[in-house]
Amino acid sequence: MGLKLWLIFQDLCGRLSISTVHGLSMLTFLKSLVSFPTFFDMLHVCVMQYVVLSITEGCDPVNRLYYFDLTSLPEGLRGIRGEQSMLPFKKLVDNFEAQYNLVSNDGPVFTFLTNKDAPKYKVIRVDLNNPGSWSDVIPESNTDVLTSVKCVNEKQLLLCYLNDVKHVLQIHDLETGDFQWRLPLEIGTVADCSGSRKQSEIFFTFTSFLTPGTVYRCDLSDSKPEVKILREAGPANFDRSMFETEQVYFLICHIGLLFL
Repeated sequence: MGLKLWLIFQDLCGRLSISTVHGLSMLTFLKSLVSFPTFFDMLHVCVMQYVVLSITEGCDPVNRLYYFDLTSLPEGLRGIRGEQSMLPFKKLVDNFEAQYNLVSNDGPVFTFLTNKDAPKYKVIRVDLNNPGSWSDVIPESNTDVLTSVKCVNEKQLLLCYLNDVKHVLQIHDLETGDFQWRLPLEIGTVADCSGSRKQSEIFFTFTSFLTPGTVYRCDLSDSKPEVKILREAGPANFDRSMFETEQVYFLICHIGLLFL
């Protein structure tokens, strides 16, 4: 059985950040925070709001979800020092039927990436004040697999889809889920994406038949965001413009291959 903790903070400007901790018991981790004097220096400018606990079992893409509102502690984290009992977590998902990965939250309203009734994944939302009512933010695609979602630039979502064995990056509105624009990519693979809600810049690593391990940067605060090369691997004398990658589709029939 595996454990994952999402710790949700809010700074004085009201911006939220999410920190993830793997493989630790909740009480052990929170006690470790209490034991660090520097943590209380941070508490002067940050307010810890929620602890979201994810419990996994085996290798299947499923997990349970529990949460606790830390603002309900009368003495904050200091008040749990020396206690042996667990915090009274509230259940949000109490079965191993689907996978839920936390994307963001605005107060008690939480957004998740899930495969609940969506084998190709979708983005859903729930209000902790009404935990029995979940709504779709970005429905499951009919053709593409949604591999990752990140909340970036305050009110936007960075989505990575797998479309016909190539990756596609899209920007959507956080509140409505509406599509805004697609990042221009060649035919290839997005190996990793990084970004945060507090920052307008996003970074991703891209590889293809002609692009070995290139890191790209894009500032979403620009009026016309452009994807720019930050760091590129490969020989300096290789001219990619001399080559072209094309995706060809075909059908398999009883007499052989039929190219489209």
